[in-house]
Amino acid sequence: MNVLIIDDEKNGVTSLQLLLKKYCTGVNVVGLAYSAEEGIARILDLKPDLIFLDIEMPASTGFDVINATSQIHDYEVIFTTAYDQYAIKAFKAHAVDYLLKPIDGDELKAAIREAERKIQLKRAEGSKSEVEVLLKNLAYSSKKISIPTSEGLILVNAEAILYLKSESNYTMVFLKNEQRILVSKTLKSMEDQLKYYSFCRVHTSYLININEVEKYLKGDGGTVILKNKVSIPVSRSYKQDLLNKL
Repeated sequence: MNVLIIDDEKNGVTSLQLLLKKYCTGVNVVGLAYSAEEGIARILDLKPDLIFLDIEMPASTGFDVINATSQIHDYEVIFTTAYDQYAIKAFKAHAVDYLLKPIDGDELKAAIREAERKIQLKRAEGSKSEVEVLLKNLAYSSKKISIPTSEGLILVNAEAILYLKSESNYTMVFLKNEQRILVSKTLKSMEDQLKYYSFCRVHTSYLININEVEKYLKGDGGTVILKNKVSIPVSRSYKQDLLNKL
């Protein structure tokens, strides 16, 4: 079982490595990361089976890491934290486990056994990781998503996005601060990444933030006017879904 440890405290990382070596067999620590941003890059590069993920980190949280990567790579999560908050008990039903620091050896062994069980089941039956279910629960705890560009990854608050426009195999993201970001993903991929947020596909070329709609004008498909006065065409095939969400 390939394991990645993400924690901004180096002492915590070292301690966990020693505990894994002492109490857990069959665990291969393939990488370490000391920030959310570094953790995202390590996940995409190393593709671990299991992640030990700290929740409270500078600038971003462990939840941001999950939001940024779970659509791209399938893995299991064990939270490690010094804080018994963030509705951890609610998440426990879908994460493998959570461990409060300082981590107890017996609790670590139990968490590893459960992770092994889930990973083996997933491999045997081709079942999905619990991360997708966990992501739904995290949607209201962390609003940041990762946006891949030609220069790397940018973490953006989902609520800061006005709308997205297809640019062939790329997507242009329009933010409230009038900034534009060209994303190296299709609009469909971005739609999948934003499906747990308040976004709606209104056209083959447009995905909008429902919370930014000021009015809807009737027509063949119609037109949406956003709060910044930008007009977005609505296709007939997407009209009813839009009206339902409005």
